[in-house]
Amino acid sequence: MDAGAGGVSVPLEEIEATTSLRKTPSDGFALTAFTPKSSSGLPLFVLPHALAAAEGLTIFLSAIVAKAVYLDVYVGTDVSLQTDIIVAACMGVALYAFYLQMGLYDVGMLIGPQIGFGKLIGGIILAFLTVLGLLYATKQIGPLSRGWFVVWFCLSSLTIIVIRILFSGWVKRGTATGRIIQRIAIVGSSNFVLNLAKIVRETEELSGAIDLYHCGPEESDIRFVGGLRDLETAMADRPYDRVVVAIPGAESDLIRTAVRSLGAFTTELLLCTDLKQMPVATSGTRRFGGVRTDIVHLVPLSERSGLTKRGVDILVAAIGLVLLAPAFMFVALAIKRDSRGPVFFRQRRLGQNGSIFRIYKFRSMTVEEDGHFIAQATRNDKRVTPVGRILRSTSFDELPQLINVLAGEMSIVGPRPHAIAHDMDFEQKFDLFARRRRVKPGITGWAQVNGFRGEAKTPEDVRKRMEYDLHYIDNWSIWFDLEIMIRTVFVMARGAY
Repeated sequence: MDAGAGGVSVPLEEIEATTSLRKTPSDGFALTAFTPKSSSGLPLFVLPHALAAAEGLTIFLSAIVAKAVYLDVYVGTDVSLQTDIIVAACMGVALYAFYLQMGLYDVGMLIGPQIGFGKLIGGIILAFLTVLGLLYATKQIGPLSRGWFVVWFCLSSLTIIVIRILFSGWVKRGTATGRIIQRIAIVGSSNFVLNLAKIVRETEELSGAIDLYHCGPEESDIRFVGGLRDLETAMADRPYDRVVVAIPGAESDLIRTAVRSLGAFTTELLLCTDLKQMPVATSGTRRFGGVRTDIVHLVPLSERSGLTKRGVDILVAAIGLVLLAPAFMFVALAIKRDSRGPVFFRQRRLGQNGSIFRIYKFRSMTVEEDGHFIAQATRNDKRVTPVGRILRSTSFDELPQLINVLAGEMSIVGPRPHAIAHDMDFEQKFDLFARRRRVKPGITGWAQVNGFRGEAKTPEDVRKRMEYDLHYIDNWSIWFDLEIMIRTVFVMARGAY
């Protein structure tokens, strides 16, 4: 490994024969086996959720303490807690939303040295102003005490800063002792992987557990957990926080193969090579154990704000299913009277990280294809039933996918899932196509509201859809989702065929 990759060549015999490397306070990396599923350490992705819950509880308790100190003791009034509890809950939701947008729940922020006091106070101010604005707009601000609000704001600001300081110290101690771990995989050419592992082993920047995988022929070296296919199997359960592809530039085809295979997963993906001109698309650089690596992709923004997106999905899907239940019953009866066959069409689709699920639709055709060859629906398709033609013209046949959303297999907004046979075909033609699977597929998406739905007649149609989907993944926000939902209402009337 040369200076172009940020590293130096290290004799392989100096690397201890161990399957995995774990850092400890005493000796850097202890030579103990590591398997993510059996590790007792707390994974990194839990940290943002734990901190958000703690800060939400802090906001709630601060409101109660402020009432007790200011209203009950200082003013001497006996006011009901009911209104205060509702306002405190709204404040907690608003603060969480602002902190998400500010990046204050990003894992990199939580494990880094910076706490970000300015952003913390700024987020609290914005959250309080938002809640006050809502109370004023709904004419509910009258009975609330301004003094209580001021005491609550000061108490909340102080306690959240204290919690962040304590949380930062706890994270540092946890990563140093192994109670909190970064789960990392290095995959690639054997020599490159072992050299990188040696360099990382000697740095003090990294605290975590590392598994080594190879991309070449079958390896008997016990230092490797397995090959590229074994890593794909392990990543289906998302056990790793970061995956590093370590392959020399002379093997550019192998780089493309590894990145194409691993690009479909949510996990952060880095590339360590000695090439100056990359054979795959990258977006910036990042230090990894003292070594410069190129960023293939980071964890999607929607995954970093997973609680918010999942909450919106559950809320919209639950309300939709309740409101549409009578219409669903009517459509079910119409389908049964119209043609023989089941009410629902179920077909295997590829979900997030390559998981397989069965998508629900109202059956609109006389056939149920789910094999190696599936013909796309075309205009005036003879397989479409009379009732099915009405359902497809209004996009009503897609609405049972709200069941998939509640089950956690899909999202309201995301890249549309294709039949597995089509997915495999598109993936072979476009290197970046599999990256759509880094997030949950959606009932609607950015490509669909921009006119790319229905039959993909040409490779250009597929490429355009892919570009819109990747743009959505890279630029996600909850406001982007809301825009797509609103635009979908106007698109649905155009239907499909």
